[in-house]
Formats: sequence, C-alpha cells, structure tokens
Amino acid sequence: MIPEALGDLQNLQYLDLSNNELTGPMPFSLYDLKMLKEIVLDRNRLSGQLSTAIAHLQNLTKLLISNNNISGELPPELGSLKNLEVLGFHQNRFNGSIPESFGNLTRLFHLDASKNNLTGSIFPGISALHNMQTLDFSSNSLVGPIPNEITHLKMLERLSLGFNNFTGGIPKEIGNMKHLKELSLCECNLSGTIPWSIGSLRSLMELDISGNYFDSELPASVGDLGNLTVLIARNAKLIGSIPKELGNCKKLTLVRLSFNGFTGSIPEELAGLEGIAHFEAEDNRLSGPISDWLQKWENVVSVNLANNKFNGSIRPTICQAKLLRSLDLHCNDLTGSIKEAFKGCKNLVQLDLQGNNFNGGIPEYLGELPLKILELSYNRFTGALPGRLFESSTILEMNLNNNMLTGHIPDSIGKLHSLQRLKMGSNCLEGPIPQAFGALENLAEISLDGNTISGSIPQELFNCRNLVMLNLSSNNLTGPIPRSISQLTSLIGLVLSYNQLSGSIPAEICGGFTNPTHPDSEYVQHHGLLDLSYNWLTGRIPPAIKNCVILEELHLQGNLLNGSIPAELGEPKNIRIVDLSFNALAGPMFPWSAPLLSLQGLFLSNNHLNGIIPAEIGRILPNIAVVNLSSNAFMASLPQSLLCSKSLNRLDVSNNNLSGEIPLSCPGYEESSSSLVFFNASSNHLSGSLDGSISNFRQLSTLDIHNNNLTGSLPSVLSNLSYMNYLDLSKNDFSGSSPCGVCNIFGITFANFSGNRIGMHSLSDCGAPGICAPDSIEHKEGHPISKNKEGHPPHAILRAVTICAAVVIVILLVVYVGRKLSTKLSRSRPPAFEPLSTTQGLQLSSLQFIPLQALSS
Repeated sequence: MIPEALGDLQNLQYLDLSNNELTGPMPFSLYDLKMLKEIVLDRNRLSGQLSTAIAHLQNLTKLLISNNNISGELPPELGSLKNLEVLGFHQNRFNGSIPESFGNLTRLFHLDASKNNLTGSIFPGISALHNMQTLDFSSNSLVGPIPNEITHLKMLERLSLGFNNFTGGIPKEIGNMKHLKELSLCECNLSGTIPWSIGSLRSLMELDISGNYFDSELPASVGDLGNLTVLIARNAKLIGSIPKELGNCKKLTLVRLSFNGFTGSIPEELAGLEGIAHFEAEDNRLSGPISDWLQKWENVVSVNLANNKFNGSIRPTICQAKLLRSLDLHCNDLTGSIKEAFKGCKNLVQLDLQGNNFNGGIPEYLGELPLKILELSYNRFTGALPGRLFESSTILEMNLNNNMLTGHIPDSIGKLHSLQRLKMGSNCLEGPIPQAFGALENLAEISLDGNTISGSIPQELFNCRNLVMLNLSSNNLTGPIPRSISQLTSLIGLVLSYNQLSGSIPAEICGGFTNPTHPDSEYVQHHGLLDLSYNWLTGRIPPAIKNCVILEELHLQGNLLNGSIPAELGEPKNIRIVDLSFNALAGPMFPWSAPLLSLQGLFLSNNHLNGIIPAEIGRILPNIAVVNLSSNAFMASLPQSLLCSKSLNRLDVSNNNLSGEIPLSCPGYEESSSSLVFFNASSNHLSGSLDGSISNFRQLSTLDIHNNNLTGSLPSVLSNLSYMNYLDLSKNDFSGSSPCGVCNIFGITFANFSGNRIGMHSLSDCGAPGICAPDSIEHKEGHPISKNKEGHPPHAILRAVTICAAVVIVILLVVYVGRKLSTKLSRSRPPAFEPLSTTQGLQLSSLQFIPLQALSS
C-alpha cells in the first residue's frame, strides 16, 4: 500500500509511482499535499474510491490513475481543479455519469475516461473545453445522442467514442473539427446517414465507423480526405457502391469494408491507392471481374474479397502486385484455370480459393511458392495430384476437399515435412495410403474421407505421433485396425466409418483420447470423437474403452459386434453420445449403475439385448435427450423414470416385448410439461388405456403406439396436443368415438385409427373435422377408407389416373436430375440406408406422411 507517511512531504510537487504492484486505496494524507502538481499512479492495483478531498489539490495539472481497480462514482469536486490539463482514469471501475462540473476544466487538453462503467449521456457543457486535444469516452455504457456541442472543440485532434450505446447519428457539424486526426465511432449503435460534411475533416488520418447501423451509402466526400491512412467501416450496414472518389485518398494504407451491403464492382479509380497495404471487402455483394486495379497496388500485402459475387477468371497480371502475401477469394463465382494465374506471385504465403468454380488441374508451380496455407476445396479441379506440389518446404495447411481429383496419392507427399493439416476428402482418389505418410512428423490432421482409397491402413501412418484428427471414412479400406494405433497418443478424433475393416476392435484404440489440451486441438471440430461405424468389425467391445478418458462421442453402429455391453463403457465421464445400434450385442442394456451425467444420446437399436429396462434409468441418465432401444427383446414394463425424464425429447422403444401400461402420469408435471417430442412404442404388448395425463406431453409431434393391446376410449385432451403432426393408434383395441379436435390440429399430416373399435360417425358433428372429414373417411371394418353405396371408392379412377400421372412425371424428373448429378453422387457415396439409430433419424424431418384422404385412393 502507499504509506500514509507520504503526506508528510509538504513540499512535494511531482509524484510518480506508476508501473508497480501497489494495492489498496489512495491514502487520505495524499490530499493534504497542497503543492502537488502531478500525480501519476498508472498501472498498479489500487482500489477503493476517489475521495471528494481531491478538491484540496488546486495546483494539480496532471492526474493519471489509469489501469487500476478504483471504483465508485467520479466526484464532482474534480471539476474544481481549474489548473488541470491532463486527466486519465481509463480501465478502472468507475460508474455513474460524467459530472457536469467537468465543464469547468477549461485548461484540460487530455481526457481519457475509456474502459469504465460510466452511464448517462455526454454533458452539453463539454463545449467549454476549448483547449481539448484528446478525448476518449470509449468502452463505457453512455447513451443518448452524440451532442452537437462536441463539434465545438475546434482544437480536438483525437476523438474516440466507440463501444457505447448512443442513439441517432453522426452530428452534421462534424466537419467543423478541422484539426481532427483520429475519429473512432465503432460499435456506437449509430444510425442514419453519414454526413457529407465528414469530407471537411482534411486533417483526418484514421476513421473508424465499424459496427453501426447506418443503412446508407459511404459519401463520395470521403475522397476529400487527402491525409487519410486508415479507413475501417466493417459491419456498418453500408449500402450502394464503393465511391470511386476513394481513389483520391492516395495515403491510404488500410481499408476494411467487410460485412456490408456494397454492390457493383470495385471502381477502377482505386488503382490510384499507391500506398495501400491491406484491403478487405469480404461478405458484400460485389461483382464483376478481379480486374487490373489490383495489379497496380505495388505495396499491397493482403487482399480479402471473400464471400462476394466476383466472376470471370484470374489473370497472371495479378502477380504484378509483387509484395502480395495473402489473397482470399473464397466463395465467389470465379471460373477458369489457374494454370498460370499465380505463377509470378513469388511472395504469396496464403492463397484461399475455396468455394468457386475453378477447373483444370492443380498446377505444380504452387509447390515452388512460399505458401504456408493453400485452400482449394469446393471447386472443380480435376486430374492427378501433381507430385511437385508435395515437395514444398513451407506449406503448413493444404485443403483440397470436394473436387474431382483422381489417381493415387503420390509418394512425394512424404517430403512435406512442415505440413500440419492435410484435407483431401470427397474426391476420386484411389489406390493405397502411401507409406511415405510416416515421414510427416508435424502432421496434426489428416482427412482422406469420401474417396475410393483401398488396401489396408499402413503401419507407417502411426509414426505421425502428433496426429490429433484422423479421418479415413467412406473409402474401401480393408483388413484390421492396426494395434500400433496406440502410438497416436495425442489423438482426440478418429473416424474410420464406412469402410470394410474387419477383425476386432483393438484394445489399443484408446492410446489417444487422453489429452484434452493438446496444442493443435483447435484444428478439429469434434473433440473426443471415435467413429468406427459401418464396417465388418467383430468380437466384443474391448473393456479398454474406459481408457478413452476424453471420449465424447462413440459410434460403433453397423458392425458385427457381439457379446454384452461392457461395464467399462460407463467410465469416460465426458461421453455425450453412444451409438451401438445395428450389431449383434446381447445381454442387458445397462451393466453400470453410476450416473452418466454427460450422456445425451443413447442408441442401442437392432441388437439382441434383452431383460428389462431398469426402473432407475432416469437416475442413471439424468440429462438424456435421445434414446433408441427399438428392435431388441426388452420385456416387462416401460419405466416411468425414463418416460417422465424432463430432459428427454425423443424415445423409441418399438419392436420389443414390453408389457404393462404406458406410465403417462408423471410426478411434478402439474407445474410443467414434458419436453418429449417423439415417442414410438409400437409393436409391443402394452396394455391399459390412454388417460388425461397425455396432456402433460404438450410438445409431442410424433406419437406412434400402434400394434399393441391398448384399450378404453381416447381422451378428449388428445386434441390439445397442438404440435402433433404424426399420430398412429392403429391395431389396438380402442373403443368409443374419436375426438374431432384431433383432426383439426393445424400441423397434423397423418392420423391412423384403423384396427380399433372407434366410431367415426361422430365426426359429422364436428364443425371442421379437418383431415378426418366424414365425406372422405368413415371408420368401417377397421379401415380408414371412404366408400359409396356400391362399395367402391368415390372418384377412384380419376384419382388413380391423377396419381399415376404425377408419379410418372416425378420418376422422369428424378431420372433426369439423377443423371446430371450421378458423378457427384458417386463420389460422395452416401450410405444406402441410414437407420433410425441416429439422432437425425429420430427427428423424422424428411419423411412424408400420407394423410387419410389419400388412403381412399
């Protein structure tokens, strides 16, 4: 702490204790030093409040207390320090409004109040501070309009008001501030037009108006700012064209116009920006070719024109910008070959062309450039991979995903010793994985998915000890998963799905999945992902799975795994999704009893699991959202703790041997309803009736309980399930009448009551019976089919002809479109069957349900 004894130095005039680790409040004795002219306490850890006794220091000319933890309101007594010239208290915790007494500080030429919690508006009396040169109120919570009085500060050179919550726009009188060199109005919530008078700021060097809501054009008067070096207008809701007059600002070195609504082409006049070093205009609606204006920027270092509508080809003249190091053109409509386009860009370090329509081969000269990042994905590049491309000594990241590349991966890939990321998925590459991969010691990510690569996984691949993500899915790989995979100790993502791998899952599979803070983990999207699905793997799930301590997603579906689910599977504490569906697993579903707090999705469908669904399942899976246990041999009753789980939104227990009643009465649901959206319990032996408790499941959109032994009448509250779109109650023993309100639910597309003893005649009493209209449906002999007096469906021939014609047209369209897309589809190779064991399957978002009217056809 600053000692109180400091107050004994009665003749002290200058006190500088900045850049230390002083704590506590400013000592009260300090305010007794009447001779003090300067107090500098910047960059300490002082706290407490600024005392009103500051008024005693009438000789003070400088007070700097920035970068501390001083809090409370600013004392109005600060305004009595008439000799004060420099006042800085930025990055503290001051709150409240700026005292109006600050208007008395007429000698003040520097005021920095930024990075506090100040509220209220800027006081109108600020116009009295006619000597002000630097004014910074940024990063507070100031409101109201920017007062016109601030434009009376004719001597002001630097004005920063960014990161506040002002209303209105930029004062029209802004042009009066002739000495202004820096104007920062970023993220101020400003709106309206940018005043033309801004062009009168002839001394202005830096202008930042980003992060506002102008919804107006950038005025042509900016071309009068002859001294401007920096223009930042990102995400300012600017529209119209980029003014050609901007080309008059010859001193500009940095221009950022990204994330606006600019249209048209980039004016040729911008070729006159002789000193431009960085130009960004990504995420606009700019169009036209990348023309000659760029080649004339002799000093440009980086250009970002991504996410626009630029078209045409790239001409080699672009490399006349000899200092160009970074060029980002991704997601445009550029076409043509790049055979010669970048050959002369001898300083190019980063090239991003993804998401365009470039074609032809990938040129070998790219391997001779000093490229560190090469992004060519989502284009139409064809041909073989050029061997010399893989001889680059500089490249760190290479992405060739989603093209039409063919042939083998060349052995020269082993020369990319600096490579950290390699992505060549969704192409037509074939042949084996080269053993030369083993030489890439710095490689952190490999993605070769979606090709036709064959052969076995080479042992040498596991010499890449720094691998964090390995994706070899959707290929034709065969053989076992090598045990040497244990060498990949940094692995946090492994995807080998959709291959023809065989043998057992090696116990060494969890050699990785142990390090959650690997330095290269930011390269991958999914941490803790182990996906071996849709192969020919056999044997048991290894108990060593418990060693995958950071495992979050486990996908083993679509294999030939047998045995029981190991108890060790419950030990990884971060696991969110477990999918073991479509295997030959047997035994009980839960070999563990400790709660799995992170588990949100459990998919065990299409196995041979048996026994009961444990009554305590709700306790074991307290945060579960999706459960699929369909097509097994579970018996006994459906546990209430599962159906009544507050977190559950999808449950499929169809095709089992469950019996007893459906436990719809959930404790605690009097105050809140269930979040269940999808419930399928069809093809079991469930009995009992549906009671009014079904109303607790208000979010239900799919209810399928057909082919059971349910009895009784349908509750009227069934019509209160306003989100329902699929309802199948068929093949039960329900009786009585159907609630007409069910058929009037707005979004319902399928309702099936057949195979029951439900009387549909009562629907004639419904005002608007919806899809259950009595003229199109009559429940008779368990069939939801309308009949006329002769026993034939009405208008059957007309309907049949109409439907057949529609089907023929659809088939012709499908064949035509299918031929057009056959090449791309053959490369992407989606699975022939996506089972209901996936989260997406349970959403049923792509199914078309047949309304009851159509059944009569």
